[in-house]
Amino acid sequence: MKLASEKSLNRGICPVMNIKGKTVTYPFTLQYNYFSFACAQGILGAKQMMVMDIIGTHLIHRLHKNFSFSGRIPQPKEKRVKEISGQYMSAKLLKYMAEHLSPANKGIIPEGWYSEEGNLYDVDKVHARIKKPFTITLNDGQLRRELPFLKKYSSRQIGRMIVQTSQSTLLMNYPICIYTGKKYEAIPFNNFGHLSRLFTLEKPRNSKVSKSGKVLEREYRIRFDTVLGYMFAQNISSSYMDLLPGKFYEMSDYAQLYYRLFILSYYPNKATGKIPKNPLSIEEIRKRLALKTKDTSMVRKVIRRILEELKANNFIGGFTEEKLDRKYVYRYVKNSWQEITGEESPSETDLGFDGN
Repeated sequence: MKLASEKSLNRGICPVMNIKGKTVTYPFTLQYNYFSFACAQGILGAKQMMVMDIIGTHLIHRLHKNFSFSGRIPQPKEKRVKEISGQYMSAKLLKYMAEHLSPANKGIIPEGWYSEEGNLYDVDKVHARIKKPFTITLNDGQLRRELPFLKKYSSRQIGRMIVQTSQSTLLMNYPICIYTGKKYEAIPFNNFGHLSRLFTLEKPRNSKVSKSGKVLEREYRIRFDTVLGYMFAQNISSSYMDLLPGKFYEMSDYAQLYYRLFILSYYPNKATGKIPKNPLSIEEIRKRLALKTKDTSMVRKVIRRILEELKANNFIGGFTEEKLDRKYVYRYVKNSWQEITGEESPSETDLGFDGN
């Protein structure tokens, strides 16, 4: 079992969580070197990111008419993926959207840009409007039957995670991927200046109720009509993603977050010579994981515990703690999909477009 995990979200997020009685103060902001992120409300941790992986995987299967999470996840080099990525869309339209979004729209894509009456002919003579935002429906009963790592959660718990994810209101960098007809292009984009949720959630519907009146299953209708939701769906339609095995979601929250933020989407590119940021400084790790303590010894213990867990689960082959310019840094050896799962899979190059 594997899920698709969208690249821009993993690279652009920062955890926003209540930890050991310490509640988040809003707006939550994080600035570190060139990294910027803000959250006006909501919780965004490992479980909420798991929800986004589930949503993205369901969407990519639906786009390719697969009806099970066990189906093959299409790769970006495939002809059909390229067609869907650029369908009713163009780089011109995406750039227009990025430059003309307004706070007045409250984070929602203007209907006039995609409706039958809409007309963006002056922007792109081939595509007079953008593609209509996707809508999907999730049933938590089906999710628990198909995704083994969800069996430990009740319908109510899954619902709470989905609702929490829908309530997160964010500002972040979010590059948009599209196939232009010749190659994939990652268009720089951020929604600084106009807050956005990750998707719009309609009121959940009770789809299965026991004779005693207990709700056993719930159904969730999700629309990607928000600014970040629309870009998320565009990237998923381009298979702009990495793969995660089911066992990933059995690890601790911080092990999951560390792997997402610092390792998952980064790997060497032989063609360009690019290499991931390795080693990582203790300060960057502390900042990006939003660790509350500034005690260096405590942060070191947390990082070592995380890396030991990743190693024990074969996500990394090993790690070292070193001192560089009198500051602690951490090196790791990233394992391949086959080393993690024992299964063959498309190479990272096939998933990575330009490698970084």
